[in-house]
Amino acid sequence: MRLHELEVTAFGPFVDTAVVDFDALSDAGLFLLTGATGAGKTSVLDAVCFGLYGEVPGDRHSARHLRSDQAGADAEPRVVLRFSVGGRTFRTTRSPAWDRPRRRGEGTRRIQAHVVAEELREGTWTALTTRLDEAGLLVTDLLGMTVGQFTQVAMLPQGRFQAFLRAGSAERHDVLQRLFRTRRFEDVERWLVERRTVLRRESTRGHDAVRDLLGRVEEATEVAVPDDWALDDLEAVAGLVEAGSLRSWLADVGAGLAVAARAQGERLAAVDAAARAARQSLDVERTAASHRARASRAEQQLAALETGRTAADADRAALAGHRRAEPLLPLLRRVGAAGRETERATRSAERHRAAATALLGDRTQEPTPSHLAAATDEWRQAAAQARARLPQEQELRVARDRLVDLSARCERTRAEHARAQVRLEEAERTAAEQEATRRDLEVVAASLETDAAAEAGAARVLAAAEEHDEVTAELAAARDRLAAATAAAQDLRERYLDLREQRISGMAAELATGLAVGCSCPVCGSADHPSPARATSTVSRADEESARQTHETADFTRQALAESVATLSARLTSLATTSGGRPVAACRTDLADATSRHRASRDAARALGSLDAGRDDRQAALTRLTADVASLEVRVAERDRERDQCRDRVEHLATDLDDWLGRHDAAGSDVAALVAHLEAGVRTLVAATSAAEEHHRAAASLEAVRAEAREAATEAGFADGAAVGEALLSDDRVAEVAERLLRQERTRAEAEGVLADADVRAAVAAPARDVTELGREVDHAERVRDHVVAARRHAVGRCDRLEELRTSLDQALATWEPVRRSHQVTARLASLVEGTSLDNRWRMRLSAYVLSERLRQVVAAANERLAAMTDQRFTLEQVDEKGAGERRGGLSLRVRDDWSGTRRDPATLSGGETFVVSLALALGLADTVSHEAGGTSLDTLFIDEGFGSLDAETLDGVMDTLDQLRDGGRVVGLVSHVAELRTRVPSQLEVTKARHGSSLRPVLDVG
Repeated sequence: MRLHELEVTAFGPFVDTAVVDFDALSDAGLFLLTGATGAGKTSVLDAVCFGLYGEVPGDRHSARHLRSDQAGADAEPRVVLRFSVGGRTFRTTRSPAWDRPRRRGEGTRRIQAHVVAEELREGTWTALTTRLDEAGLLVTDLLGMTVGQFTQVAMLPQGRFQAFLRAGSAERHDVLQRLFRTRRFEDVERWLVERRTVLRRESTRGHDAVRDLLGRVEEATEVAVPDDWALDDLEAVAGLVEAGSLRSWLADVGAGLAVAARAQGERLAAVDAAARAARQSLDVERTAASHRARASRAEQQLAALETGRTAADADRAALAGHRRAEPLLPLLRRVGAAGRETERATRSAERHRAAATALLGDRTQEPTPSHLAAATDEWRQAAAQARARLPQEQELRVARDRLVDLSARCERTRAEHARAQVRLEEAERTAAEQEATRRDLEVVAASLETDAAAEAGAARVLAAAEEHDEVTAELAAARDRLAAATAAAQDLRERYLDLREQRISGMAAELATGLAVGCSCPVCGSADHPSPARATSTVSRADEESARQTHETADFTRQALAESVATLSARLTSLATTSGGRPVAACRTDLADATSRHRASRDAARALGSLDAGRDDRQAALTRLTADVASLEVRVAERDRERDQCRDRVEHLATDLDDWLGRHDAAGSDVAALVAHLEAGVRTLVAATSAAEEHHRAAASLEAVRAEAREAATEAGFADGAAVGEALLSDDRVAEVAERLLRQERTRAEAEGVLADADVRAAVAAPARDVTELGREVDHAERVRDHVVAARRHAVGRCDRLEELRTSLDQALATWEPVRRSHQVTARLASLVEGTSLDNRWRMRLSAYVLSERLRQVVAAANERLAAMTDQRFTLEQVDEKGAGERRGGLSLRVRDDWSGTRRDPATLSGGETFVVSLALALGLADTVSHEAGGTSLDTLFIDEGFGSLDAETLDGVMDTLDQLRDGGRVVGLVSHVAELRTRVPSQLEVTKARHGSSLRPVLDVG
């Protein structure tokens, strides 16, 4: 994995957009990320980690505050990182969660974190995902390591590996477990133990099922298992299954039950034959008894028929009379219908004759048919004359309706004319008022541009005055800090010079401390050292170097403060010129006055524009209203003329009709009512004439039908029609008599048939037997058979139940066997990984063994670099013994000093030695984790701080080792503010802090 470009905005101390071109910095293979303390060097590493994983290393991630506090309220924090993995180029754009001010109202709105992951394909960026979880998984898959592993491998953090070097076994166990993700081995241990428990329960359930089935076999077969079988012992039951004893016993029991079932079957055949013979004898005697009873009932029925012969003869005579009278029934019905029709015609003629008499008004004499005919003609002529007057009456009605409508129209037209006249007057008055208002607005709107310029100028003066007050306070504070920084820098410079003079004075003693027996003196070259110089002071090179770095840091701070004071002074002068030295309160008053004037002129201009825009429309509306009033005056005159003409026509028609109705005795009525009255009279007279004629015809028809009926009754043998009526029977009576005669004949035939049957005659002739005794014999034989059937069913049921239980037992055994074998294997394996098995000689858990092996690999990789950095002096060793107060063993570390031949605790190393050993351990761990992560090559590596504790010679060794890391194209970034590294590393990225945020500046050649 290689980094190419980083872009940060509003992130950490970086307010504005800052871009880091790693490709340019990586040309030399080694670059220095430098800057003052707190400038934001570590924030650059945070941005790289955030761009990849959406998290920052260490404890800073828990703060959940990544946005720059100095950025503008609407500035979105963003990190854009371009990197490549395995020949593929990717770009991630991430923004952390932050609070943005609401665009309307007060308060803030939470903006959630978001990401865009892209890949460069054929020169075009192609989006891969916008989901946070998917982007994190994508980077984890590409790099083959989690964020925790990446921060330990690619970003060697400040002081983190010194803590790892000096940590106890428990703390080291947690770090190694997190880096190598060995928790899966603990999960394996836990899973095997849980699996062993689960399988134990499942195996116990299988054993319980087998034991229960054996108990059911005992209950079903009534055969007990052998006494030496321990069914409650799981292993004993398993032994019986594997030895075949269980299935052998079941086969023996099944054979015994089969023999018993066959014996019961043979006995059942014998008793069943005896029961069938007894049942057959009983059935034969019951049939004979039934035949004898039928013969007795037949004889009784024939005797009863002889007794009722007289009544049957009477029924036959009545039925014959009915048959003779039945053909005359239609003629009798005609006589009755003619009589009813004659009565109806009589009542109708009397009713219509009374109505005609009441209509004509002459009640002293009966109206004759000729009289009714003449009256009918007279009334028809009068009705025709009245119908001729109906169009005139309709015309009068229409004319009256039209008169009402014309009167309403006249009123509506006059009201519309009055409303139009009012609208015209209001429009004329409004036009005059708006014209006056327009002239006033033109005067106010003329100063719009002047007022706008005055308001803008007042706003600039107020802003300058307010900023002038702020910068004045900032300048005073900056001058105070500058004075303090100048004094501190001067004191530190004097201290540094004093320490340097003291060290130079004791240089001989310092060289003497490095002499060894047999080694040459670096000054004279002699191997003898008779009187080496002794130190007269305690100042070392490290003290001098520390004082120098402290002085340079303080002087750098002083320079930055001096630049800030100069910048603030220039800004203050510019602001004073802009504000004219006016106080803020006066500037605010001027701005309020200018704003008020500008608002008034702007409102006047808008109102004037609105008036001008509607001026033509208002004039056109006024013209239309004038024309409408004139048009309505003409319409009012036309409506009055039409109404008067219609009123004259109504009066003429009404006078003529009233005169005609008076002449026909219908004054106060109307023509339609008169026509209806005359037509109703005509209908009454016509109905009376028709009713009289119909009555005459009905009387003649009745007399003819009565004569025909008398003649037909005489021919049929009846004295008259009344005799015919008496002979006729009702339909129900005919059906009853016929059914009774038919039933008697059928009964006689059936009884004679029974007595003629051969079986019946044989049964009557044979002697009778005792049916009750035969029944008792049958019951006894069947009870014996039922008992044998039950015994056989029980025997067969035991055989069938045994087969069912044997099948269930086979299934239970088949289900139990794999579970039991799995439990045996899992139990042995769980004991092995727990360290409790006899096969585990070291009594070590699986996870502890894996971590111990991983630490051995880390130590081996670290020693390859540690030997070069310490001139073959130090070697890391892994020891198995536990430290004081530790519960874990196998993860302890010691440092072997080959010069003295002793094994030292890491806590006894000096500051520089600790850094060198920690760096070697960190690099070894990085190589091991990278290899463990799948071989992903990390071509960019960061090392954060720690170089200030090294002397020049050790620093050279460390730098040589770092140079070796560049082999194969790897880029190493050193994070430090040590001044000496600035001269050693030509490619640098300088982080500069300022009041308004930090900035980044690449320095690719420092000479």
